[in-house]
Order: sequence, then C-alpha cells, then structure tokens
Amino acid sequence: MQQKFNNYINDLPIADDFKKIITDTIFKDNNPVYYQKYPELFAEAFVVKQDQLDLLNIAGYLYYQATLFTDGLIDDGDISKFPLITICQEESIKILASIYDLTSDFWILWNSRKKEYLEAIYLEKLLNKKKVVRLYEYEILADKKAAFGKVAIDCLFSLNKEKDESLYQQLLQSHYYFSVAFQLNDDLQDFKKDLQKGQFNWVNYLLQQQELLEVEVDVLEKYLYIRGISKKIYLLGIEYCDKALHLVAHVQVANWKEVLNDTKKRFSTAIKEIDNYLEILIAEINGSKQKIKQNTIKKSLDLAIQSIKIKQQENGSWREYVNQGGISNVWSTAFVLSKITEDSLLKNIFFEEVKKGMVFLENNNKSGLWSYNITWISDADSTTFVFLSCLFDDKEIKTEWLENWLIFQKKNGSFSTYNDNKYLLKALDDINITDVSGWLYTHNCVSAVAFYFLANYDQDNTSFMNLKTYFDSNLLKALTAYWWSSNLYTLYYLAKTYSLLENKFNLNIILKEVKKQQNQNGSFSDSYGENVFYTALGLEVLVLLSQKAASLKAVNYILKNQYNDGSWGNSNALQVPNATDTNPKGDYAIASFGMNVRAKEFNRLFTTVSVLQAFTKYEQKQSSAAF
Repeated sequence: MQQKFNNYINDLPIADDFKKIITDTIFKDNNPVYYQKYPELFAEAFVVKQDQLDLLNIAGYLYYQATLFTDGLIDDGDISKFPLITICQEESIKILASIYDLTSDFWILWNSRKKEYLEAIYLEKLLNKKKVVRLYEYEILADKKAAFGKVAIDCLFSLNKEKDESLYQQLLQSHYYFSVAFQLNDDLQDFKKDLQKGQFNWVNYLLQQQELLEVEVDVLEKYLYIRGISKKIYLLGIEYCDKALHLVAHVQVANWKEVLNDTKKRFSTAIKEIDNYLEILIAEINGSKQKIKQNTIKKSLDLAIQSIKIKQQENGSWREYVNQGGISNVWSTAFVLSKITEDSLLKNIFFEEVKKGMVFLENNNKSGLWSYNITWISDADSTTFVFLSCLFDDKEIKTEWLENWLIFQKKNGSFSTYNDNKYLLKALDDINITDVSGWLYTHNCVSAVAFYFLANYDQDNTSFMNLKTYFDSNLLKALTAYWWSSNLYTLYYLAKTYSLLENKFNLNIILKEVKKQQNQNGSFSDSYGENVFYTALGLEVLVLLSQKAASLKAVNYILKNQYNDGSWGNSNALQVPNATDTNPKGDYAIASFGMNVRAKEFNRLFTTVSVLQAFTKYEQKQSSAAF
C-alpha cells in the first residue's frame, strides 16, 4: 500500500520538497501503520472494488496527514505546514470526487464530519475551563476528534446500493469506543506537552483532581505510576476496546478486530511494565543503604537468611531480574532453591520456604518443562534449575520431563536455551525481530548447569557422556557465558562438576582461570567493575579447591560489603544479547526492556543466596582438616 501511495504522490504536479515531506518514511514509521489503509480496516463488511479501495486508502492517508498538520498549526502556530495542509486536503477531496458524484449522500456525511472536527476544537477549550468534567463528555470529545476516521466507514457505506443501516451504526459505535481508548493513550503519552501548552488532557484533569499539578513536571510521571493513574487509564482503555470488539463480534471485519486486539495487547503490556516499575521502585526504596560496620560470618549468615526468607512471596516464589519477558518468578525460584537445597543445613533452616517454593514450581510445570516466568515460553535452563532443586530435595524427576528437556541438547552434546525458531519468534512478538539464531545457539553457561545436574543425577546416561565429551574436548574454548557478564558463572558450574567427577586435570585448568580473575582486595569483577555475585561464585570455587588464603581475602571483601538488611548490592550480572549474536561481546547498559542490555537484579536475591551458599561451604571447610 505504501508503494501505491508513493507512486500516486510522485506523479502529482507539485514541488519535490512537498513530495518528500508527504512520503517521508520517518513520519510513516512514527505513526500507526493502519492509518495508511484505514478504509481497508472495514472493507470486508461492504461490497467495494479493489481499485476504489486503493484510492480510498490513499485519500484517507492524505487527509490523516492534513489533520496532523492542522493540529500542528492550531497547537504550535506552525504556519509552514499551511501549504501541505492545502495539498493533502485538495488531493484527498479530488480522489473522493472521482468516486462520489455531487449528488451522493456521501457529501452530507462529509460535511457532518467537518462540523464534528470543528466542534472538537471548541469543546476541548470548553472542557479546559470546567472544574468538573464527566467521562461521557470526554467520550464525545474523543469521538469528535476522530471524526475523519469515521469518514472511512462513511465512504464504504455510501458505495453500497443496498445500505445496511444497522451494520453502519454498529461500526460507527465500535469506532466511537476505539477513539476513546486511543485518546486515553494519546493523553497519557502527551500529558507533559499538553500541560505546558494548556490544552485539555484527561490525564492532567485527573492529576488536577488530586491537586498534583503544582508538582514539577518531571516528577509528575512518577506520581502517575505511584498513584495508579497510568494503570487506571490503560485499564479503562482496555474496557473501551472490549466494548468496541463486542459490537463487531459477529461482523466480518478481521482487520479492524486485529487493530482493537493489538491495542488491548499494548495496553496490557504497559500495565505489566507499570506493575514491574512499582515493584522495582518499592524494592529499591526498602533496600538498605547502610553497610554493616563490624561484620562476622555468623552475623552475616543470620542476616542473609532473614533477607532471603522475607523476600519469598505468598505463593512460594522468589522474584528477581526484569527484562522484556517481565520479572522472573519460575527460573529465579528454581535458582534460589537449587542453592538452598544443595546443603542439608540450609535446607533444614529453610524447611518451610523450600516446601512452599517446590509447590510453586510443581504448579507451574508446562508439560515437563519450566520457564523464566509463568507467562514466558519453556527453556532448558529454567528446567535444569528445577531439576537440581528436585534432585537435592529428594523429589521425583519424571522420565517424560527428562525426555522433553533433552530436546534442547545438540548433537555435539551441548545445550541451547531455546530450540524452536517459530515458537521463540512468536513469543518475542516483534516484527523487527526475524533472526533468533543467537538464542538457539550453543550456550556454555546453560550447558555447564546441565552438566552439573547430569553428573549428580546419572553419570551412565548417554546425554551425560555426550556433554562430558563436549567440555572435555573444548574446555578452554567452552568457558563463555552467553547470558552472564562474566565467564566465572560457567567456570563455577564446571568446577563443581569436575570436583564431583574427581577430574584433577580439568580442575587445575579451571583453578588457574579463577585465580587469574581475583582482584588484590579479594573481589572478582565483570567488565563493569567489582561484583559481589561473582565474588561469591569465585569464593565457592576457591573453597572447593582448598585455596585458604585466597578464600579468606574473598570472605573479607564480601563481609565489608553487606548491608544492614542482610543483602548485598544489586550485581546486575544477567545480560540479554541481541537474538542474532552467537558470541556477544557488548558493553551493555542496565535496562528493563530490549536486547543488548543487562537486567536489573532489583531484589538482590541471586547475589545474597550465592553468598549464603559460599559462606556456608566456607564455614564447613574451615572446620575440616582439609583446609
């Protein structure tokens, strides 16, 4: 459709500068794609020739541009757009005049829509002066502002000889509800700009009702989240989309329904992001900012235990890390449980928490596989951590679960996190993402955890032997950590595995790598600086391999960096490479969405539970003759 539009514009006898602006790809990309073919959204319900529909799509897109240019003229006094307004309006009407003769009823409807649009300008100024504005008044404003959107329905209705008035009204009413949902979202996005310009905006009206407009503009956005205004707006928008969908439930307008469902999905995603934002904000506010001045291992362990216990949710889960899949509650719970249940002392201390956590995992089994959270797709790594938790807690691991999990194992013995290209693309649900080869590739960090599980579970298994061969033959090349900011994560699980296998040769290779990474002050780092999470992993490897002096340095560093609430600072060690990357080497910023980012460890759980396990191992080794 875009090419047909461009061809039409380029054939017009107007200046090239105007052609460039009207066909501008940036304008196209910054506006909803459905405006390029608005009449087509409803065409299925009417009888219309394709060539007429193509022309109506072009006329609609031209008038949409004219409307936006007019808004700019009214709102900003941008008179430079005046020639463009004239061109777009004239060309649009020219097309309409070629389809509808002067006696057509269409022109009556056209004039009524022009009148509605002008009434919207007047009504907006009127509402801006009112102290109390009712929702139905806002509905009327939104509908009138979307007057020219209704022209698409008018066009199709007017072409049909046998006019179905009932169908026509259904579609108009459906559009009415959508226009309100659209305007609510628009007001939320533009609340700062509208506030500065003094324009009526439903969001600003709600802020005014709560006497918040005196607050600095930059602070208002936080109030929208904290006071629940943003969430209420999106929930209201979903209600209007549902009303719009209900009206056309039995009408053949698949494209229109797709727009309504996509809008609902965007609003639902926004609500999840708001909930995540608030959860992270509360965690950051509640997290201690003061470090313990005089710390001991006993004191440290007691406080760390309490810190982990109080962060368990009522449903038994632990929530940690946020990325574009949301906040993890399945993988994160399995990770925490795998650390706790491995040690009999910790398992006893966390007896009730382990019981609740295991029930949560059992309840979120997806055909023998588990996932990052309850809404995301299954993956090998989350399932491996569940298996470790089951194994250490003496729970059954069913044969069919293992069979499903082993689908992620490659011919060379290694594991990938995901294994289904189409399934993964569908889950990501982003038209800009077409290549996910990096996420389907061998991941050594995931393979190392799988190796550790199989070594504990069944060393006679063919899958174990294949994975062992993969690491034995590629040890120095297979130390990368795809999802983590340091290869120490992979080294850690390999050290635990080879210790179990009593492979001294490979353990010495790993020990050299680990010792190289320890800093003078006892800490371990990733490329972003000193990191307590990696220091805890490094410490456990040093303890495992009886490196007493190096272990003590790591212990002292960790003790100095514990906070009064028993936690350690957010390590933010999890990274999300671009789905195309098979060997990521990026410098990633911390963000809660997108790729080529590091995820935020907002609850400090992975770091704290890793220190808890390392300190427990250290204390046990201290009391043995081998240390």
